[in-house]
Amino acid sequence: MLIRGKIPNKEPLISVGLILPIDKQNIVEIFDSSSNSNFKIETINNSLFSNGKLISEFLVKNKKMDSEIKISPVSAGRGFHWEKKISISVLGNVEVKIHDGYLFVINHLPLENYLMCVATSEMSGSCPPSLLEAQTIAARSWLLAAFEQKHKDIDIDACNDDCCQRYQGIANLTESAFDAGNKTRGQVLIHEKQICDARYSKSCGGVSENNENVWSEEPKQYLRGVFDGIKLGIPDFNNPTDLKEWYFGSQDCFCGPGFVNEKVIKNYLGSVDEDRAYFRWRQKLSQKELVKTLSENLACNFGSVHKLDPIARGISGRILKLEITGEINGKVDRIIISSEYEIRRVLHKNFLFSSSFIVVPNGGGNSTHPNFELFGAGWGHGVGLCQIGALGMAMAGKSKDEVLMHYYMNSEITKIY
Repeated sequence: MLIRGKIPNKEPLISVGLILPIDKQNIVEIFDSSSNSNFKIETINNSLFSNGKLISEFLVKNKKMDSEIKISPVSAGRGFHWEKKISISVLGNVEVKIHDGYLFVINHLPLENYLMCVATSEMSGSCPPSLLEAQTIAARSWLLAAFEQKHKDIDIDACNDDCCQRYQGIANLTESAFDAGNKTRGQVLIHEKQICDARYSKSCGGVSENNENVWSEEPKQYLRGVFDGIKLGIPDFNNPTDLKEWYFGSQDCFCGPGFVNEKVIKNYLGSVDEDRAYFRWRQKLSQKELVKTLSENLACNFGSVHKLDPIARGISGRILKLEITGEINGKVDRIIISSEYEIRRVLHKNFLFSSSFIVVPNGGGNSTHPNFELFGAGWGHGVGLCQIGALGMAMAGKSKDEVLMHYYMNSEITKIY
């Protein structure tokens, strides 16, 4: 595994989990193009079988490192409402073993081969070169910083999905993504002699968020909230007038329709992304469905919901604490949700795009049991690079350096190998 704080002087080999034990998957089909061989790998009674034959382990070694290994099915969007099963083709070696009674499939490959696939899994290969180059440097930095190490317990550097970085193999790989990898080979973002933990999300909604407002960690000077545009500054989200104007007004932001036409945005998104409006969105919540969703997600019995009250917002307008008042377990009570992720999870069965929204009670219910409508901004946690904003900058002629310095202030681009 990569080691946090260690800066490599040559391209490392990395391990990426494609099928995780939490997927609880028992069967996978694998095709090795180098030998033109098909394998059906399955677990039965905590034993591993290949094409019906009991085996102790399964490993496809790609000696040339340029032959494809096809794997199906693999989860994409794990845990989110867009989750689906896909087939992927990868380079490198593939290892299959049993973990907690389920399949655990790992891809071992050189970092740069991985990164060129990340660029066109996170976003489309049709994106401008400066976006693909910026995305590749951010992805390289995030992985090599090894700050989060979300899967250290199962000894892999990253998984294949939104939990870490999207890695859907070579199917979407384009010449421009390949060039982006070659042109930026070995380049990372550095702050105070350490590789930057370069987080990113799909759309900041106009202002990016401070890292400590999303995760319980120390503030990072290169992950500060920035206004995602040219002229305006960050609004005062504690001012009711500014707050309302932010969600209902026309903001000139890189991730907004003034820079990225929402009619064609689907051409630039990743293959599993939905064709939706991400800069500004609306979500209706009926009293009935909200009661059901909260009861299920919070494991308590809601009889009604009286009020959704944001009581703390971050620099981007994202709600950090939400007070929910209603009839809970037979009496009027309140619950406070203290996490932007949890707010997104508990309010809707399909997971809200972001926690940046205002709440408007509307008709259809009554004064104490209203329906609600959310008017929101952005998609994701909003920390670091805004992918659609970076796309807008690239389409406006900005270079990769300009894109990266906009989102990761107080950092510099350095070639380490």
